[in-house]
Amino acid sequence: MHSDDEDEPTGLIAAIRARSGVILGVIGLIGWCAMVWFMFGDVL
Repeated sequence: MHSDDEDEPTGLIAAIRARSGVILGVIGLIGWCAMVWFMFGDVL
């Protein structure tokens, strides 16, 4: 079976794949904050 350890991919796609968890977490946090802001913005 082919393993990706031998030839490490370089470039933007590799960086995005390496940090996909962080990126998804940040996007989810921003989306959640935006949802709360739009729902309760007039109350806060």
